[in-house]
Amino acid sequence: MEIASRGFSDMVDALRNDGHPSLFYLLLGGWMDLFGDSDAAVRSMSGLASLATVGVLWRIGRRRSTDLGIAAALLGLSAPYLLRYGTEARMYALLALFVALAWLAVERALDDPTIGRLAAVAGATALLVHTHYWTFWLIGATLLLLAVTAWRAGEHRTTAIRVGAAIMAGGATFVIWLGVFFDQLGSTGTPWADRARPAEIAVETMQSLGGNNRFEGELLGVLFAVAILLGAVGTRMGDGVALRFRSGPLTFVAAALLTTLAIGGGVALVTAGAFEGRYAAVIVPFALVLAARGLTIIPTPAGPIILAGFVLFGLAVGVDEARRDRTQAGDVAQAIDTGHAPGDVIVFCPDQLGPATHRALEASLETIAYPTDDGRLVDWRDYADVIATTDPESFVDGAVTAADGNDIWLVAGLGYKSLGNRCETIINVLGRSHRAQQLVAPTEVFERMILTRFEPVS
Repeated sequence: MEIASRGFSDMVDALRNDGHPSLFYLLLGGWMDLFGDSDAAVRSMSGLASLATVGVLWRIGRRRSTDLGIAAALLGLSAPYLLRYGTEARMYALLALFVALAWLAVERALDDPTIGRLAAVAGATALLVHTHYWTFWLIGATLLLLAVTAWRAGEHRTTAIRVGAAIMAGGATFVIWLGVFFDQLGSTGTPWADRARPAEIAVETMQSLGGNNRFEGELLGVLFAVAILLGAVGTRMGDGVALRFRSGPLTFVAAALLTTLAIGGGVALVTAGAFEGRYAAVIVPFALVLAARGLTIIPTPAGPIILAGFVLFGLAVGVDEARRDRTQAGDVAQAIDTGHAPGDVIVFCPDQLGPATHRALEASLETIAYPTDDGRLVDWRDYADVIATTDPESFVDGAVTAADGNDIWLVAGLGYKSLGNRCETIINVLGRSHRAQQLVAPTEVFERMILTRFEPVS
């Protein structure tokens, strides 16, 4: 939200250090101008995006059958992924919507490649490339599959070529961002996580579809994988279902899903890039429609019963995940707001704890973050190198000087990659000259925090 609230030039400078394209932040900034910057207002944009995605999924499914349209909409409404990211002020709900819109645009253009439909393909592709870099792998997979289609299609070859050209035209709009992208590419990356392995990508994708990495989410993710397999290669045979590994109604879709993950995973493996389950936004619409088809080909009465089970299970997991706290920033901010005095200083170690805490804080105090800046944003440029050259003891000296005899409120997190034991060192060094009082202990949430108040020893 901090990036979105800035003017365009400041936003671009912030994104150079953050590692994302600009479209989501531009849209969120405009949304905040219209509706305010409260939590409800900011998150509502993602909520509406998730709801809109359900409508597009219904339209995609309805192109094939009424039953598939209904099933796709029901799975979309209860999908833990869409429920969770529909409550977060991040780009992933919007990204899933753009992927669904691009899919629908490509299908319509393949049916009848009019100028208007090809322009819609180009426009949807432009939305993708300016929202998240993992869409590059989806676009690459789609172009590869269209090339195969053109090679084998005979009379449909010209249509496939035109659609591919429209995709490339939309992708070419990325040229306006190339300077920032290359700057990011050389300095940011994913220093907060290890190199992604293929098995990790497969498991985290299933977990994201299931809603979380707890038992319930993992079970639902496995069930989704089974339903997706049925949707990709299943055929109703009388009173049962048979798996036939040949071209079917959603073969192109299944191939796009797998090829996207394969390309992205291969690039991550070669470049030491990371993968997080939220990146699955680029294949979530495919997964939901494939799963919906897998459930609709199961004969009655089992099929509708299983679909109802998916919906209820998904709602239970998704609603629980959406309402679950993911950070202790609220507790930390409340403790600081209640107990601070003028002149106190807040220190973050690492700086990654700063943005959420700043968002929750009401107190107006000086903030200092390790390794750099004030914690309102995280500067990912050469992150590991900056940490390696920032001495924790010298950092503490600077914080003590800034506090000038007042209390230091240390917001710390342990176990962050590249930090080693530097935050523990800061805690220990502060403890030599200050009386420590721990006010917030870490709990079982994603972003765990320790809040310690350090009072100077007179």
